[in-house]
Amino acid sequence: MEKEFVITHLKKKNYWWDTGKIDEMDKGMEREDYVEEILKTLDLERIICLTGIRKSGKTTLLFQFIETLLKRDVPPKQIVYVKIDDMLGKIDDIRDIVSIYEELTGVNPKENNVIFLLDEIHFLKNWQFQLKYFIDSKYKSKFIISGSSKTLLYKNASESLAGRIRFINVFPLTFKEFIKFNGFETQPPNKIDFETIKKFYYELLPKKEQILHLFRQYLDVGGFPEWFKVRNLKQWQRILVDDYLSLILFKDIVFVFKIKDPILLEKMVNELAFFSTNRFSYTKLSNRLDADRETIKLYLYYLASSGLIFISKVYFKSKKARERVEKKIYFWEEGLRKALTMDEDEGKAVENIVAWHVIKKAMNKKIFFQPSYWKNHYEVDLVLPEKKPIPVEVKYRENPTDIKGLLEFANKFDVKQGFVVTEDLLDKQIIDGKEILFIPTWIFLLVL
Repeated sequence: MEKEFVITHLKKKNYWWDTGKIDEMDKGMEREDYVEEILKTLDLERIICLTGIRKSGKTTLLFQFIETLLKRDVPPKQIVYVKIDDMLGKIDDIRDIVSIYEELTGVNPKENNVIFLLDEIHFLKNWQFQLKYFIDSKYKSKFIISGSSKTLLYKNASESLAGRIRFINVFPLTFKEFIKFNGFETQPPNKIDFETIKKFYYELLPKKEQILHLFRQYLDVGGFPEWFKVRNLKQWQRILVDDYLSLILFKDIVFVFKIKDPILLEKMVNELAFFSTNRFSYTKLSNRLDADRETIKLYLYYLASSGLIFISKVYFKSKKARERVEKKIYFWEEGLRKALTMDEDEGKAVENIVAWHVIKKAMNKKIFFQPSYWKNHYEVDLVLPEKKPIPVEVKYRENPTDIKGLLEFANKFDVKQGFVVTEDLLDKQIIDGKEILFIPTWIFLLVL
């Protein structure tokens, strides 16, 4: 252990020990829902783990949470932030940090409610066993950790922290957050029924053009919060490709999973960006990339684990059947996909964004939710996992009349309602006894 390095790190990173407040540049724009969720979980005897794609705002959220604690009169020296990837090769164990902290402050972490925030924990080998020590030893201190590889974090935690850790998914900005970051506040309804949506639509109608302008910007730049520091599209697209993608690929995947062929991985990402929203099979993809099928399958798993892509399987079939049928691929972050492809297909961009909003909503209830689409004679883009499944079709065009897939699904599964996400049509139609709601994309994203 390099003790002096750790001491210097703690003093520099935890400047609020002296100032009692968080610097403006560290706070960003507040995402209250996440902060509230952390607060609700803090009283439970659990470790809290923030996980999500790199640059989605996890570190900023930690600082926003620190500010909330300070406002609640938690003693500044009982809030400890550590950037774990800075500590590689400098410490052997989290206990080194805790021990030096006690020496620096005189506060005993076993007897006092110290809150340790350990950023990018997945870089530390055996972190789960080290945290288990503090739980087993009845420390009063709480631990909030973060990491960019959800699957790896979950796998490690399941070995020794089952029932003792709570995962919170952190996503790039939703459209609702994006317009809020642009100074546009809305109060979306809690219910998703036609009359409520219609009322909300007419409330926003005077500002519709302003919202549509922000929606088109959102399609181009995506939801990474740092856009608001850049605000230059060409520069932003270079940052996404040169910086963000490199960090995700090489720091979160190649380094963590010991990837043997990073060139294939990078080639695969570019291929998937072009084919986002389309169906694929492992065999066809391996042929296109001239690579072993099992390697392709493994690399897709790693990409999904990092939050870069998600894979949608066919709804309501046996596990074996789902594996055989073609899957759909979605790129998690539309701004990055657009920067990689320079694709001008607005329909594809809208389906991609609608899909990840639907998945985010589902993951709020089930962290490892598996998205699905449906295909028989016709196709349904997405299936909302409610008590009764709700089919969702994305028809981003002026006259979205072709809804055969939606009706086929509704009849097969005795579903009474379906959504058609449109360019501008707001309507309710009863077709074959089924209630079909036609909702403009910008409204759908705000109420979801």
